[in-house]
Amino acid sequence: MMLSGSRNLLWIVPLALLLTSPAWKPGLEEFLSPLGNLKVKPGNSVPDKSFTLTDVQLSRYENGQVDLVLNAAKVRSGRRGMDSLLLSKVDALLFDKGRERAHITGGEGFYDADKRILTLVEDVVVIAKNRYELRADTLRYLIPYKTIKTAAQIFFKSKDITVRGTGMSYNLDSGAYRVGGRVVCDVK
Repeated sequence: MMLSGSRNLLWIVPLALLLTSPAWKPGLEEFLSPLGNLKVKPGNSVPDKSFTLTDVQLSRYENGQVDLVLNAAKVRSGRRGMDSLLLSKVDALLFDKGRERAHITGGEGFYDADKRILTLVEDVVVIAKNRYELRADTLRYLIPYKTIKTAAQIFFKSKDITVRGTGMSYNLDSGAYRVGGRVVCDVK
């Protein structure tokens, strides 16, 4: 009986590959392996330094005086460990020379310890001690400059004035503020 026909090739080809694999398999493995020594040695794994905390209060001091007191429902470490924090349900008090200057609340946040910037998103509200109220979808608090900045739509209200616009810079120290974009102002 002679081996012929397409049906017989279905089992002959895999059989031939299996029988000849010792000859061609090492060359294929070498060709497909990555360059360099990428093998991980067992037991030398880098320990995981990430963390998650709930109901956290963080305080920041400058020159022996409180600068920032931040409460969060949940805090997770960022990519850089303790130098960056991801925050949920943020409630922060901002201070200048030991005096409370503003109260900020927001849904989510990010604190960059290297640059000393607190970024908040989701229904952010800032109430300053001079009774100014600022509402925005997102904002950044630049700690070294005691300045709140946003590029989002804002709603800014005080006792005598209401301002709506796009983008704002507000210095907590001096009380100076600047609103950008198309500005609508209502004076009482």
